[in-house]
Amino acid sequence: MVVRARETAAQMRDVLAWRDVRLVVALFCAAQLLDGVTTYVALASHHFQEANPLLGGLLDSHPLAALAVKVVLAAVVVTVLLTLRLRWRLRLVVISLFAVVSLVAPLENLLHLTGVV
Repeated sequence: MVVRARETAAQMRDVLAWRDVRLVVALFCAAQLLDGVTTYVALASHHFQEANPLLGGLLDSHPLAALAVKVVLAAVVVTVLLTLRLRWRLRLVVISLFAVVSLVAPLENLLHLTGVV
């Protein structure tokens, strides 16, 4: 198990050596963090409820849990994406898609918070 963890860590270091990969991973993590913060602000205001039926009860009663859930899920997704055995261009495309798609939720949260939607 320890050997596997070292191999995974070494592979992640190799992949993160590329500046473009670091950039899209940072964008993905920032989007997830922004989603967690906007979700927390919305739930803490008590004007909104979590739409996700799996996490709704937990997040409605403990809004700060939204941020913790986002951070943990982002770490898991990044780890999986960086350890997949893909060519670097395909990996970059996949991570970029995840980064762009992950911007949808915080933008939607901001639109709801500002009353646009």
